Amino acid sequence: MRWLAVDAGTVRVGLAICDPEERIAVPLEIVSASAAYPAIRAIAARERVEGVVMGLPLHMGGSEGDSAVMARRLGKRIAAGLHLAVEYEDERLTSSEAARLTGNGRPADDLAAALILEQFLARRRAEARDAGRA
Repeated sequence: MRWLAVDAGTVRVGLAICDPEERIAVPLEIVSASAAYPAIRAIAARERVEGVVMGLPLHMGGSEGDSAVMARRLGKRIAAGLHLAVEYEDERLTSSEAARLTGNGRPADDLAAALILEQFLARRRAEARDAGRA
C-alpha cells in the first residue's frame, strides 16, 4: 500500500512517501501550510496514494494540544475530501531528530515526515508479525 506522510506545521508542511511494498520511506517535499491540502490532493492522485499518515504532535506527557487539533482537522479534511484512509502516528521528537540528521539548519519537515512514516511502517510490520504468531 502506498502511504503519504504529513508533518503538519503552522508555516510549513513536510511530505514523505513510501514504495507500494511499504519498505522504504523517502522525503518528498515541503509546502507552505496554506498550500498543503492542494499539494496533498495532487500528490495523492499522481502517486496513487492509498492512505495518509498524519503526524500527531503530542505533548511529552502524551496529551494533545492545539497542534494536534490542527493535525486532526487536516486529517479529517483529507479523509472526507480525498476518500483516503487516514492514520495518526505519534510524532514526538521527529522534528528534532530530523534537524539533528540534517545538521545544516535547513527546514527538515520532509525528513520529519519520512521519520514519521518509517515509524508507522515499522509498527505495521511488527503488528503483522505478532498477528502471525497468534
